[in-house]
Amino acid sequence: MNKLLQLVLVGTTTLILTIKPAFADNVSKIQQYLSGTMSLNARFTQDVTAKNNKTQTSTGQLSLLRPGKFRWTYEKPYPQEIISDGKQVWLYDADLAQVTIKPVGKALEASPAAILAGDNKLETNFNITNLPSRAGRDWIELIPKQNDSSFARIRIGFSDNNLNLLELDDHFGQTTKIQLKQITRNQAIDSKQFNFIPPNGSDIIRE
Repeated sequence: MNKLLQLVLVGTTTLILTIKPAFADNVSKIQQYLSGTMSLNARFTQDVTAKNNKTQTSTGQLSLLRPGKFRWTYEKPYPQEIISDGKQVWLYDADLAQVTIKPVGKALEASPAAILAGDNKLETNFNITNLPSRAGRDWIELIPKQNDSSFARIRIGFSDNNLNLLELDDHFGQTTKIQLKQITRNQAIDSKQFNFIPPNGSDIIRE
């Protein structure tokens, strides 16, 4: 997994209504959902479409416990995991037997996982805008305030009482779509699953 794809899964969250009153409904709806989400389990499908329209698809399982704890497991086509215990983030590539460890602050700054597993300060890193409804979903858009962010914009789609689609555009013409399915929200989750011990023989890289 390249570093851009690793960044898809790390960050902080809350929506501030810095938009025109006529556009408040979608933002309010998603804000209430995020503020009320303490834990979440879901299956996911991730499609990464390059500028040449070639698409790479990955599938797996997501678990999160706010604030800051999550486990994002890629099952296909390559087994990989991204785990945060709220203090540091482990990026584990099973094929390479390699573990990259980052402080949680460095890994989470202005990144998409801010939306799901953060601490309700999304407005610190993003400008928030309402978008028209599309394909049966309500939408908002997040634009990073920092020019050095890996993503140019992030769109959040909401339907069936769940946040279930993220669309992320990077600066190289690549779009990542993450669809969540089989969502269970605010059920008990064992916090031990957000701890990670690198397997014996793994190459450890600290950033």
